Amino acid sequence: MPAPKLKPRERAFWNEYLASVPGSRRPKKAFVYAGYAGGRKGTDSLIRLYRAGKKSAGSGLVADYETAGDPLPKAGDYWILLDSRERPQFLLKTVRTELNLFGRIPKSVARAEGEGDLSVAYWKKAHARFYYPFLGDWGIDDIDKAIVITEHFEIVHRAGATVSGNS
Repeated sequence: MPAPKLKPRERAFWNEYLASVPGSRRPKKAFVYAGYAGGRKGTDSLIRLYRAGKKSAGSGLVADYETAGDPLPKAGDYWILLDSRERPQFLLKTVRTELNLFGRIPKSVARAEGEGDLSVAYWKKAHARFYYPFLGDWGIDDIDKAIVITEHFEIVHRAGATVSGNS
């Protein structure tokens, strides 16, 4: 599936990043998409966690991707993280993904997501609250058996500055 079309502001942010990367390290064929962290309403609070260095991962339900017809994230993908006013704030590169059952999320995922008290209990409560309104649409009867895909990111560019050493 081809990468979604970027809006002009997003394309400019991507091009700003590309201009900062030496030619030999510049990605040739990258999947680049833009969107919010956890939805438009909650994105600004999650951006603060990225900015503070507390968040290096995000999770979604595989059924959501499948229902939407979207490809599952994979290492090497790029995500332009938008704030609630649709302004690019970070360019994140997926360095790895992992699959887990919702009911068996490991502590490492809860810590990498950087939210609340970093516990699995907090992670489950916050994510269940976010997912529950959509479970029927995704054909999920038991959230504990739902497959979660977690993307682990590195920040490679931020609004106004490139993060040195990353590509």
